[in-house]
Amino acid sequence: MYEDFSYIYDKLSFDIEYEKYAQNILSLVEKHNIKKDKMLELAAGSGMLTNFFFDEFKEIDALDISTDMLNVFAEKYDNDNVNLIYYDMVEYENPGAYDLIVILLDSINYVTNPKDLKKLIENCYKNLKEHGLLILDINSEYKMREIFGSNCYVYEYEDIFYTWDNFMEDDLVDMHLNFFVENEDGSYKRIYEYQQERVYEREYIKNILHQKGFKDVKMFDEDTMDRVDDQTMRILFQAVRK
Repeated sequence: MYEDFSYIYDKLSFDIEYEKYAQNILSLVEKHNIKKDKMLELAAGSGMLTNFFFDEFKEIDALDISTDMLNVFAEKYDNDNVNLIYYDMVEYENPGAYDLIVILLDSINYVTNPKDLKKLIENCYKNLKEHGLLILDINSEYKMREIFGSNCYVYEYEDIFYTWDNFMEDDLVDMHLNFFVENEDGSYKRIYEYQQERVYEREYIKNILHQKGFKDVKMFDEDTMDRVDDQTMRILFQAVRK
């Protein structure tokens, strides 16, 4: 997905509060008395969230399906306790290995086949140690339908100008992104990205977690850590392997 996009990904993520999201996760880790021996972050991208866990866990596996994103990760951070893994997160199995598994920043919405989503959750259950913690988030149905929807946006940030055209049909949002990155001579390089996300209702996610054996499943507004309401943009889930 991110062959050329990795070049500008970090710059376009300036408005994501990675440190706050990491602190939300760590607060749940403390609440559930989770050991900090080994964690797994799925869809880790360039490590902008992962780096806030470097000093918290003895060992971290950071997995992504894009070698370009992992290369950016490797160039930015040099940490002996981090293992970068190139793999499809739906298929990844390492039974009983992790105290914590994290899937953040609407990576779940990119799993557009519900069968794949169920397989992903099932493998997360297998890959956790007993009493291990799974934390994931989704873009809420409100955000997907009302903010994304079939809407068009135009942005300009530093040396990047880009258009974002969305087309929604049923529960799928097709995203067409055109980036124009300024070169040193003042000309622009065009980078095109196509992405797709699926709308998942929060109760649907909750039911899958229960079906796959998780207990103590709870939902939070990811930005406030309060109760989820109809205006919540990101929904954070916790689920414990008992």
